Amino acid sequence: MSQSNRIVKQTGKYVLLTAALVLFAGPLVWMLSTMMKTKAETYKVPPTILPESLNFEAFQRLFDVQPLMWRWIQNSFTISALIVIGAVLSSSIVAYGFSRFSTKYKDRLFPIVLMTLMIPPSILMIPSYVLFTKLHWVDTWLPLIVPAWLGGAYYIFLFRQFFMTIPQELDEATYLDGGNRWTVFTRVIMPLSKPIVVTTVIFAFVNSWLDFLGPFLYIKSNDMFTLSVGLQMLIGQTSQDFPALAAGAFISIVPIGLLFLFAQRYIVEGVVLTGSKG
Repeated sequence: MSQSNRIVKQTGKYVLLTAALVLFAGPLVWMLSTMMKTKAETYKVPPTILPESLNFEAFQRLFDVQPLMWRWIQNSFTISALIVIGAVLSSSIVAYGFSRFSTKYKDRLFPIVLMTLMIPPSILMIPSYVLFTKLHWVDTWLPLIVPAWLGGAYYIFLFRQFFMTIPQELDEATYLDGGNRWTVFTRVIMPLSKPIVVTTVIFAFVNSWLDFLGPFLYIKSNDMFTLSVGLQMLIGQTSQDFPALAAGAFISIVPIGLLFLFAQRYIVEGVVLTGSKG
């Protein structure tokens, strides 16, 4: 390849990367810029990207307009934490059975578990609502939390695939030392599964934190709303205050951004090892 062709190829690569960066980072930059503007600045024509000065009054107006903001943030963290704990515990235990137990039904049941991933959530929406209504769980957090403690097909798959990469010789050594299956699970398997545990924690937390439909369907009391539902209410209350809306959106993405920032290494390692053995 000639020097000129190499330069053209490199230039094209960087042009595509720059376009992708603008496409994905553009909305984030605009949100950060908007939340630091005054309301008057957001109506300027043509619009400006950078604010005239750093102004964080939008956050004050946001909490003044909706005093329940702190409560909604606390609710979201509480629900997400309980869902994460349930997803890790239940899915890892089920996956341990699929990866280590030898039964004639194991190879038949695991495909059935995976088949549940193909069921559209919209199909289960009405039956689930009817069930939770009969259980008198509507307007509580139980419809959001309890299903996570019954295992999730995707998380079971991740754990099972990861567990199969751990040598079974470690199990046998534990049995020789007087351990049992529970000892193997708690003292051997789980301590070695930090990457997939962290990956599941992040996926479960993000799915719960961003979930709008579930809390919107089952929670009726304002003080029990999650942040995602509360921010939807703000659109009607502060529809003309774009900096306040941008401030609310910023608050909603901060926990997710921090999770991915500090745990991205574990995500890559967990996903790579998950597919290394069938």
